[in-house]
Amino acid sequence: MNDAPVSVPIEGVWQLESYSGGGVSTSVSGVLFLTSGQWSTLYFVPQATSGEYWGSGESGRYALHGDRLTFHHRYTFQGGADKPVVTNLDSQVVEECRIEASVDQLTIYFPSGSIIRCRRHEK
Repeated sequence: MNDAPVSVPIEGVWQLESYSGGGVSTSVSGVLFLTSGQWSTLYFVPQATSGEYWGSGESGRYALHGDRLTFHHRYTFQGGADKPVVTNLDSQVVEECRIEASVDQLTIYFPSGSIIRCRRHEK
């Protein structure tokens, strides 16, 4: 594990580009906002079997220590395509993720093994 500090600021708006999990990688449409210790995301993932989209809207607090970005979930709304709707207005989920960041790229490695790749949103 590398706990070296991330050398670029991660605050701002990130365009989600891809999601990898379970040996499969797919494009993702959405955004991730990181500002003042708060995070919020809205994204849509195409479902291979139906062509429909599954979506997620989530938010909460975050902390950055070294190369570890910890998401403290508060609100979660997920569902669509063939998946059931999940709503949680008081989530207690905490995810400590390793990240790699450059001026215009952010890669988040989730404890589940999933990986999300982002690029800084253009103004």
